[in-house]
Amino acid sequence: MLRLTSATNDRVKQLVRLQQRGQERRATGLFCVETPRALARAQAAGLTVQTVYATAEAWPTVAAPASVERVEITPALLAKVAYRKHPEGFVAVVQAAPRTLADLPAVAAPLYVVCSGLEKPGNLGAILRSADGAGVDAVLLDRADVDLFAPQCVRASTGTVFSLPVVGAPLKDLLAWLRARGVRVVAATPDAQRLYTAEDLTGPTALVMGAEAEGLGTDWRQVADAPVRLPMAGQADSLNVSVAAAVLMYEAARQRAAR
Repeated sequence: MLRLTSATNDRVKQLVRLQQRGQERRATGLFCVETPRALARAQAAGLTVQTVYATAEAWPTVAAPASVERVEITPALLAKVAYRKHPEGFVAVVQAAPRTLADLPAVAAPLYVVCSGLEKPGNLGAILRSADGAGVDAVLLDRADVDLFAPQCVRASTGTVFSLPVVGAPLKDLLAWLRARGVRVVAATPDAQRLYTAEDLTGPTALVMGAEAEGLGTDWRQVADAPVRLPMAGQADSLNVSVAAAVLMYEAARQRAAR
């Protein structure tokens, strides 16, 4: 087994780049996971684990196939390359498996979530976790360059980013794809007159959520079939986007279960 002890080693430098730079993740198609649950979910989703870097003490607890390259790393180097403040003994390098709209299966009455202009990977990860729980069929992003495997997104999603279909594409392509499948666009925006609970979400539906700071852009508001809002009883005029998305997703799940 190879053993790394120097911070100047090229492998260590690449691990740091993979953890810190979205450009490195996109260029290589690689990303890192560093918890047993995330590693197990990546493997269950069929992703290829390329290399596992673990301390000598952690190796007995790392569940990875025998075919995976194993590299021993010192605790000091692990602290350098890990994203988490208190790493769990290893960092694994995993190969991403990008999807396109053509990869999404046909569903009779699909429920999609569209994330428009999201800026914080942690919010996207939280949305993915809720989408997994609510039975959403896919999460769509109106940018093709979203850093889906940023450490914050992987962590906040608790590994559901690996199993839930997530596709990024330009807005016009997403809209054309949704229209071709008869999917209604339900846009969440604070200036809507209709409450989200009054909207029928049992048919083919895409719930569109806007960016954290600026909300939903004009392009989506103009093409929306049904603008809806969440009631706000206090002084705040909006919820965190991941919280608002969870409320809408579970309302759709409730309506579908009732029907």
